[in-house]
Amino acid sequence: MFAGCGTVYKLMYVVGFALMMAINLKTYKKYRFNQKMTIIITLITYVAGVVGAMLMGNIYTDLMVKNGFEVDSNVAIFGAVIFTPIFMTIASLILRQDWRRVLDMLAPGIFVILTCAKFGCFINGCCYGLECSFGIKYIWSNRIVFPIQIVEVFLMTLVVAFCFWFAFKSEKYSKGNVYPITTIMYCIIRFFVEFFRYYKYEEQRHIVFGMTMWQFCCILSIVVCILWLLALRMPFVKKIDEKAYAIELEEDKIIEKQERLEKAKKRKEKARRRKK
Repeated sequence: MFAGCGTVYKLMYVVGFALMMAINLKTYKKYRFNQKMTIIITLITYVAGVVGAMLMGNIYTDLMVKNGFEVDSNVAIFGAVIFTPIFMTIASLILRQDWRRVLDMLAPGIFVILTCAKFGCFINGCCYGLECSFGIKYIWSNRIVFPIQIVEVFLMTLVVAFCFWFAFKSEKYSKGNVYPITTIMYCIIRFFVEFFRYYKYEEQRHIVFGMTMWQFCCILSIVVCILWLLALRMPFVKKIDEKAYAIELEEDKIIEKQERLEKAKKRKEKARRRKK
């Protein structure tokens, strides 16, 4: 038997946030941010994710209640995936930052938090899989259920790994592509995972156009992300990027020149000290 633990479940969100902050502070230079702005952006992102999860939890609860099901979902982490890019785009404009670079930097950390949250679900004993002859038996339940949460943790870890590979190693990387591509991956995973998720009432599996609410959200999100990627390929966007890239090259040259001057000064200072 396995005893669910709500305290550990909540703690996993804190662990996820800590990992996200560490990741962002390690990678922010690639996206041309400074340390202070990175910390501010990461803190705002966590708040945005919590608000998004709470909004989605309320939407899910209202839908279930309207259809006659007793559900009280305070949070739904899918809301962090859907609402965070909206909130962070607005925040980026207010902070006068490039919203595409912001979302590229945030993508790995956001999916790390989701991975930690799913492990928290396993510990807490929620969002489990269908009944089966093998699996996990929680201390408060008479059912043996498939630990679908662990499968999600594994698949989400692959998504996080893809985030890093795509942003730092792939020649296909283009500013603004990381978040929509990884969201599409997440939605494909989540869509098929829903077939193995336990629902108290069979009708909940067919509540929106014959699908679960989350499967419908996955399809909607995939469509939005495809449109997002297509928009980034439009000619006027490319022209803006070309101008921005030219400016960045000039800035890099200035920075490199300053660094060379600083190194030359240090060498001269060391030589002067040796002579003394």
